Amino acid sequence: MKQKARTINLNIDPQNLFEFDGLALDFNTQTIMGVKKGENHPLIGQSKLGFSRYRQSKAPKILHESISPSDQTWFDSNHQLLAYDHLIAVDTNTNSIAGSHVSITAAFHVIPQINENGEAQCMVAVIALLEFWNVSAKQENLGWFTILNMILAHQSFFPGKIALIVDSDLGNHDAFNNREIPIYNDMYLPSNVTISYASDKGGPEHLSTKLIKHCHNLASDLYKNGSLLLKKQGLVSIENEVYSHFRQWDIEKSSLRAFVSNDGRSQSTQGTKFVPLVE
Repeated sequence: MKQKARTINLNIDPQNLFEFDGLALDFNTQTIMGVKKGENHPLIGQSKLGFSRYRQSKAPKILHESISPSDQTWFDSNHQLLAYDHLIAVDTNTNSIAGSHVSITAAFHVIPQINENGEAQCMVAVIALLEFWNVSAKQENLGWFTILNMILAHQSFFPGKIALIVDSDLGNHDAFNNREIPIYNDMYLPSNVTISYASDKGGPEHLSTKLIKHCHNLASDLYKNGSLLLKKQGLVSIENEVYSHFRQWDIEKSSLRAFVSNDGRSQSTQGTKFVPLVE
């Protein structure tokens, strides 16, 4: 089947138009540099990178959007994300069960480690599986809020810059990242966190797609075989909240799908190896 046309969008600081004579692409490092008097220099300010897919009679489908964590400017989504100190992918699935709607939030943690040859090895781990019943607010945003509060309570485990990878509320991402509006209630993004967008239909070339798909699958697994109704342990009734019941699943005691291959060897995507992280 013929692949639909893809478009790359790169927004850079307008100051670069006046500072440099032109641009140079380095395909080895997947970066864009400014050219001035025959020499290459990093561009000024942060950049936003986006990928979209053409759709007939519809607006383009956004596949990925992220902001660079530094003044380096990449034209590859994976290089850009792997420049962060931590990637936290969060996805929430909601289904109807026995007259109630149940939302499962899954959060997956990636720590990129780049060696001197520019090769990446990522430590990975599921950090949370949360269950909310009858949520009367935005389920996805409630999930982000809860995961970020968990991160803030354990900041020593998350030093540096964090990319929060999500698949919803794209229209508000700029306002979230500019701290113009809160992501949920009165919570603004922490100063070291930048929100990024990933579509589960983004394609295998995007690490962000792989991460958001994995979260989606982790959440979906809990709905299988009626496990939420059969397992009542840990489910507690909640008052004065936007949900009626809550449960935090014990990750160590749960049987979770692996992010690595079935034979236990680390899986690679775009030359990046992923190995389990024991937190």
